[in-house]
Parts: sequence; structure tokens; C-alpha cells
Amino acid sequence: MADIKTISKDEVAKHRQKDDLWLVIHHNGYDVSKYLEDHPGGAYALLEVAGQDSTAAFEDVGHSADARETMESFLIGKLEGAPEEDDYQASKLPIPKPNIKPGDNDFHSESPVLAIGRTILKVAVAGVTVYLAYEASARSPVVSWIAHHEGGFWKGALLSTMATLSVVTGAGLYFEQAMNAQSRTPYSYPAHFKPSIHIAKKPITKVKGWLKPEEYQKLPLAQKDKLSSNAFRFVFKLPNDDTILGLPIGQHIGIRADIEGKTVSRSYTPVSNNSDPGILKLVIKCYLDGLLTGKYLQNLQVGDLVEIRGPKGAMRYRKGMVAGGTGITPMFQASHLLIRAICEDPTDTTHVSLLYGNNSEADILLRQELDEFQRRYPENLNVTHVLSHPSESWNGAKGFVSKDMLEEKFPQPKKESKALLCEPPKLVDAMKKSLIDLGWNEPRAVSYLPDQVFCF
Repeated sequence: MADIKTISKDEVAKHRQKDDLWLVIHHNGYDVSKYLEDHPGGAYALLEVAGQDSTAAFEDVGHSADARETMESFLIGKLEGAPEEDDYQASKLPIPKPNIKPGDNDFHSESPVLAIGRTILKVAVAGVTVYLAYEASARSPVVSWIAHHEGGFWKGALLSTMATLSVVTGAGLYFEQAMNAQSRTPYSYPAHFKPSIHIAKKPITKVKGWLKPEEYQKLPLAQKDKLSSNAFRFVFKLPNDDTILGLPIGQHIGIRADIEGKTVSRSYTPVSNNSDPGILKLVIKCYLDGLLTGKYLQNLQVGDLVEIRGPKGAMRYRKGMVAGGTGITPMFQASHLLIRAICEDPTDTTHVSLLYGNNSEADILLRQELDEFQRRYPENLNVTHVLSHPSESWNGAKGFVSKDMLEEKFPQPKKESKALLCEPPKLVDAMKKSLIDLGWNEPRAVSYLPDQVFCF
């Protein structure tokens, strides 16, 4: 990169505040001060590596192609004494394709051989049915003018063989359809309906939908609802009423737009899933200084087309995790979708204890949905709403999420337990200390998926 500014480590180290934050990735310096609110992992993850070389943290988390594209707009210079190139081409980070292996992905169609064979059988059954109908009508007195008395033994043998083949083939197709019905996932059924346990055998990720991981496609905005002072629900219309999104639990989508002459992309997790054919729902907090949220999404009008692609992300939900979480804002969509996946899967015994802190009742996003999940599936979910500025009529928890609440509401720190923490930073710091005091593992500066305490 020609004529790029050179910056020193000491200079980078001076910029460690929320409104003035620099960091280094692969010998390149980035000013991410205006990106904190838009960072999918939350501002806390960036604050922890402020003024430092965060290359290892960046690569360990496994950032997407969109993240690497986004970095271009925040580049301010090259680190002093940096080599001309390293394994990642320090002067320009690569834009890798999504890490999807053809032999090991969740989006697959039926074998062409099976599809062709099934088509031939259906055509054969249809042909035999027509022929038998003709023979039956020919023998009817009403149409006795049709010659039907010729053929003898061989004609009878042919008719009986064709009738038998038709019955056997038809029965086979029927039983195949019945077996497919038995292997449907919980997401083959309407939202908020928990099917009986014998039908939930096929993993919910084995579904092909509208999304294309390497291609942006456009969807029209069908509905926009304001949920709080800065939170909106965006409902996009899929091409057909029976089209599903095809997004595995734990992964997310990317939205791209041209803003002030720059291409900007961000990642979001829908609150809808494959039980909601025909639509894609997102709940997003829009900040005035947010490049994509404040300057684009907040100003969207019904009918506007938005560029979307996915699935994205290396994380996919696996059953059986005992989980607890404090806060919900930066990971709200993922939390809601995860809770829904757990509750609507009759084979999932995971129990989630959610401590959800807000200022007031008006700030509780999708409270009705969360409370309804808790009412219907108490064995899977327990939600505790904590308000710092409650009204006089509020009968729930008041103040801030505390160590006593963790001890009362959270599971014991067993091997299969996991605590998920997210912003604000002061809350996360307090909760880290409290969890350690309660016997949980000490969290690392940058969280990894296997960690017992994971900070977003």
C-alpha cells in the first residue's frame, strides 16, 4: 500500500479510551473509535485489546470476510518496523471465502439418482393407472362398443402384473413419505409449537433455504416496528410464503450497504427461524453514530431492498449446554433464537437461566415473547428481569445484577455449565469477579467457545 502513514507502538498505546481507540492487527493500525457500538461482539471485546497488538485475538475468534472488508475503512497506518509482508500480507488483509466444506456442510439436496428414480416410479404408476382405468371402462356395459373380449390368458397376466406393480410402487412411495414425516425437525412445524418427541430426530441444521453463503441477495422490507427509543424490529419478505431462511442456530447473516461512498457490512442474528416461512425478522438497536444502524437501517422505509447473505460464523449450537447469561443487548438476537431453539426441541434438556438487566420496563425488548417461552417451557428457561429505574408498580427484581442473584439463579459451575456475559463493561467486570468467587473458571481476556465463562 503506497504512501501509507507509519505509526509507532507507543503512539498506538496512547489511544485506549472508548472515544479514542486504536489497535494493531497484522502490523496495520486501525482507529475503531466509531465502530464500538456496531461491533457484533460488543464494545467490550475491543476495549480489552485497546492500544495493543490484537492479531492473535482477531484470528482466534475467526472473523468473517465481511469483517475484513469492514476493516479497510478504519485503517490509519502501518506499524513502525513492520516487515513488508507476513503470512497474511500485512499491507492488505485477504478476503477469504466463507469456510464451508462441500463434504461437510448442512445445506444439501437429494441425490440426483434417487430423484430420477422416484420420478420414473411416479410416471410408471401414472401410466399403469391410466391403462387400468381404460381397461375397466372398456369392460363396462355403458361403453361396450370397445372391444374387450380379446387377449385371453396373456392379456390377463399383463393386467394382473401391472396392477400388482402399481399397488407395490404406490405403497412404497406412501411409506417413504411417512418416514420423511417422522424425521422432520422441530423447525418443520409452526413457531412456538413443541412437537412430540418421536418426530424430532433429524438435526435442525439439515435444511436448505434461501440464503447463499457467498452471494448477496436482495430482500424487500415488509414491516418496521419501533420497540423502544432506539430498537427496531425489521421484517423482510422472502420470495415465497413457503420459503425458509435456512440458517443454522448459532450462525448469522450479513447486511451490506453503500454509505457515504463506502461499502459497509455488518453481521446480525435473526430472531426468526425455519419455523417462520416467508419472512426474516431482525431486532436491532440503532445508534445515531452507528454507520450502518444510524445512517442506514434506522432510515429504511417499507419496500426498500436490502442486500443480505449468509449463513456466516463458525459457531453452531449443540444440545445439552447448561447456560446462564447476564445482559442481552449485543447478543440479543442470538440469545432469543437460541432460547427458542432449546424450548421448541423436545429432545433438548438444556436449561437457561437469564438475568436480563434494563433501566425500565419500556427498555425490555421482546418481553412478551421471553415471558411466554418461560411460561410454556419452565423446564428449559427461567428469566429474571432486573430494573435499575423501575416504576412504583414494578414487583420484580430492582437495582443491578449482583453476586447474590448469580448465586441464587445460576447453575452450579459444573463441567457442562457455561456463563455468557455481555455489555456494559462495568457489569461484565463485576460479574467476572462474582463468578470467580462462586467457583467458576477465571475468564480469559479474549473468550473462546470452549471457555466456561464467555464474554461477548
